Amino acid sequence: MALLMGLFLSSSVHAAQFRMLSAWAPNYVFNVGVLTSFEKNLAELSGGKMRFNVLGPDVVPTFEQLQPVQAGIFDMAYTYSAYHSGTTPIAIGMDATTADPVKRREAGLFDFVDKEYNKIGIKLVSFPPLTPYHFVTRNALNGRQPSLQGMKLRSIPSLQSLILNLGGSPVTMAGGEIYTSLQRGVIDGAPWTQVGVKDFKLNEVANYMVRPEFGYVSTMILMNLRKYNSLTPEQRAWIDEAGRKTELDSLAFFQELIAEEVAELKSMGMKITEMHPNDAAMVEKYWNDGLWEMAKASTGAAGKKFHELALETGMTK
Repeated sequence: MALLMGLFLSSSVHAAQFRMLSAWAPNYVFNVGVLTSFEKNLAELSGGKMRFNVLGPDVVPTFEQLQPVQAGIFDMAYTYSAYHSGTTPIAIGMDATTADPVKRREAGLFDFVDKEYNKIGIKLVSFPPLTPYHFVTRNALNGRQPSLQGMKLRSIPSLQSLILNLGGSPVTMAGGEIYTSLQRGVIDGAPWTQVGVKDFKLNEVANYMVRPEFGYVSTMILMNLRKYNSLTPEQRAWIDEAGRKTELDSLAFFQELIAEEVAELKSMGMKITEMHPNDAAMVEKYWNDGLWEMAKASTGAAGKKFHELALETGMTK
């Protein structure tokens, strides 16, 4: 009996299967570009001893996935900071920084966010930057300023300030509602990542891509902190390194995909329409200012310190 118990404990220490939530459907490009890489890296580093099963928004809705990970019902989540801004908006500020995962870590930005998430029972595993945003619209812009005046645009909290500064009216809705809302004229356009428009078939209901593009979307792989701390030092090292490698792999994957998708959208009939030059010159500042405002809104001194750190290290403007 003692021998059998020892064998069981030994195997349980060296093998782990995690339950992960994803904010996106299994075939969506974010999962393909990030989770595929993370799974490969984790399997290689651990010799196949660490794996995970992914469940999507059909199991837990996109905007409700942080709490089950905090509670330990699920071990991990692959998500976006704005989707849980009601719990903590601090990580939103990361999208206002240079989209370089190595520099983000060297500047202390990754560790800063990690420590803030530790306070709510979450471990930050990876923060891969993926793709800039652009607006897709039903009609061409008419050269006025502000550029989006009189237009209704799909929004999430991180985009609201930008849309308002450009004269638009933000309409909060989930990504899955954009297609029918554009089709029916409920909204006139939507900010969306430069990769993913064709996956949602938005090119069927939006005729234009607005330039310039702006910002940079970074997603997050999170883990229940108690679960992370319960692992051996070797297991934690595997997870940490898989997260670090995934940031680099994902950035390279999406940089190649952006050029391919924009070219394909043009070949499918989408055209370019331009913001007013004054708005074009300010759009990045509107984006950054809105994100830092959110990051500091309910985080007190932490949000201010995060912004100061990004400024001191030259990682934001």
